[in-house]
Amino acid sequence: MQRARTRTPSATAAALRRRRVRTKFDAQVDREWGRYSGEAWRVLVRELRDRFLARHLPKGSGWVLELGPGPGRFTPTVLASGARVAGVDLSLPMLRALRRRQRAQGGFERLRRVRAAGEHLPFRDGAFRAAVVYGNILGFSATGGPQLLCEVARVVAPGGVLILDVSSPVAAVTEFLSAGAERGFLRRILRDPENYLFSVHRQLRDRAHQPYAPQRMAFWEFDFYTVDGAESALVTAGFRPIDRMAVGAVAAFRDRLTTIARRERGTWANLVELEEVVGRRPGVLETGHGFVMAAVRSRRGRRTRPSA
Repeated sequence: MQRARTRTPSATAAALRRRRVRTKFDAQVDREWGRYSGEAWRVLVRELRDRFLARHLPKGSGWVLELGPGPGRFTPTVLASGARVAGVDLSLPMLRALRRRQRAQGGFERLRRVRAAGEHLPFRDGAFRAAVVYGNILGFSATGGPQLLCEVARVVAPGGVLILDVSSPVAAVTEFLSAGAERGFLRRILRDPENYLFSVHRQLRDRAHQPYAPQRMAFWEFDFYTVDGAESALVTAGFRPIDRMAVGAVAAFRDRLTTIARRERGTWANLVELEEVVGRRPGVLETGHGFVMAAVRSRRGRRTRPSA
């Protein structure tokens, strides 16, 4: 397999990328909450991520880092483990939305909100017994996913657990084309693929970078990973992968299938269980709405802060 070059952005480039990501998320709090609501397939994706998180998050007291909680879609599941939670987000509007939910719903007494970048966490070494990195934070990192994981490894104690989700090449292409269809120019994308950054998606390497280019249908700047690429970054940072699962390998982006299944509680439960079985089979990890991984912090690996 051809390995992609991994270059650490300069401090200036990292700061610019971080500012663009923050600006985007600042402006779409409601949309971020609705990302896992509405169509049945979105609910399926949320439930699969939620169940994977509940399966691997250790129970009991102690501090858990939730990096990129946004408005708090998965925060209740993290709190249900019994932990005290530090919710760290780059976006102040997202943290304010999390505070509103905290006040309205209660049960968030063990949550502390912190505004910070994932590449520069304001915590001591080994402060957390677990970390949750959902929302494709790995792909949005200003300094790159491997550097972000090294910083997360620094604050997770040896033996601690990391649960994260990753955007795969298949998920990136599907969302890219779906966005084009929603905006009414899917045919234009397919007629002139080079103008719409298809060259990025054709390069199926361990890690590929989609640049920010709104004039060419790329409204987000992020990296997407193959499973090999994600595992390599985890191991380098000092994590040992213990579980991995495609999210929605059967029914992601297939609203007719999920809508029918959701009409009855039993049929929905059977679909979810089928997804969890199929999602762990060899060869399907990159075919759904990205994939989720669980890993354990080892005593080896890099424990240094990124420079940018």
